[in-house]
Amino acid sequence: MDLPALAALRDDPLDWRWKGLPATADATVGTIAEHGWSLLAGDLPLPVLVLREGAIAANIETMRAFCAEHGVALAPHGKTTMSPELFARQLGAGAWAITVANAAQARVCGRFGVPRILVANEVVDAAGLGALADLQSAGAEVWLLVDSRRGAAAADAAFADVGPVRCLLEVGMPNGRAGVRDRAEALAVAEAIDAAESLELRGVAAWEGHLGGDDLADVERRVDAYLAEVAAIATAVDEAGRFAARDEIVLTAGGSAWFDRVAAVLRPELSQPVRLVLRSGCTVSHDDGLYSRLSPFARGAVAGSLHPAIEVWGAVQSVPEPGLAIVGFGKRDTAFDISMPVPIWHAREGRLGAARGLEVVALNDQHAFVRGPGVDALVVGDLLGCGISHPCTAFDKWRLVPVVDADHRVVGAVHTFF
Repeated sequence: MDLPALAALRDDPLDWRWKGLPATADATVGTIAEHGWSLLAGDLPLPVLVLREGAIAANIETMRAFCAEHGVALAPHGKTTMSPELFARQLGAGAWAITVANAAQARVCGRFGVPRILVANEVVDAAGLGALADLQSAGAEVWLLVDSRRGAAAADAAFADVGPVRCLLEVGMPNGRAGVRDRAEALAVAEAIDAAESLELRGVAAWEGHLGGDDLADVERRVDAYLAEVAAIATAVDEAGRFAARDEIVLTAGGSAWFDRVAAVLRPELSQPVRLVLRSGCTVSHDDGLYSRLSPFARGAVAGSLHPAIEVWGAVQSVPEPGLAIVGFGKRDTAFDISMPVPIWHAREGRLGAARGLEVVALNDQHAFVRGPGVDALVVGDLLGCGISHPCTAFDKWRLVPVVDADHRVVGAVHTFF
């Protein structure tokens, strides 16, 4: 990555721009640890979202070890964090690329020198494709997903002066998102990519995360069936000679729930060596909700564990009636699209304990409504720390996120660019 650009982030002053951090003239992001600020001691203005350093480090190592054991590569989806500092740590641990969803996210990666950028989504507008072509012209290795002949033509035109650009044929599913729906169309689109002067067909992409349900055994069967069809399409494209000029074929799938099945099932025998790339993005932070239930580690499908690294904290602002406490964080501060935040910690006058008998039942923009058998023990000024569900909609609420140690002392901070 671009080390001077990353270093410049450390020079950012801690001023009025950042919620959840003191505004002080003598502190920068790079010197933040020197101040010894403690969340529990009341040094951070609330609300605040924090990352736990121990969990982040452990999760990066867990995914590195999983990939090494299963012979797969990792291109974590950057849309989860959009944090150059975290990208650098993931790449430093061996990540093959950083995945993004659109040209704006790719430009963030380009600004901080991410060497390989996988755009795991169709980009078909001229401006977006032009931005990606500019990144490739500046030295980034750009990968595109294509699922139509019109999309191939648009990419071919955009990269005419800076190509060839590496392309992956996306294979979808009925009622899913993008991606060709049958083998005949897959072969036709593969032929169009192969024929384009500015495009190189390098492999096949998929996404199994659209499949869900309460019966996890049934979901696993459907995931396996979909991945088997993706493998069959990759084989058909290979047999049509579309990968003959490549020294390896890239296959990629893998959200943060079923990447164990990708590693097990998406293994076709092709004419060239296969690089299987997972795009699991939420593993770097994990959570206390969706992925605490669905991760392969949580399901017991593989050995090891991921640890929730995100906490959102607020103060009890009011106990206006029996059975109700109002806590000072809301939709502007935390994820809520999958489920409500989960009370984990209760602190009073610097003393930390477990939150017991508490439930966040609703959120307004700036307020959390907390009920439960333990709520009447809360007093104004108490602190409540909550885990979250779905990290992809938590990081985007914050531009500078404090990183804390096991004692909730601030040891650093990471930027986000959404």
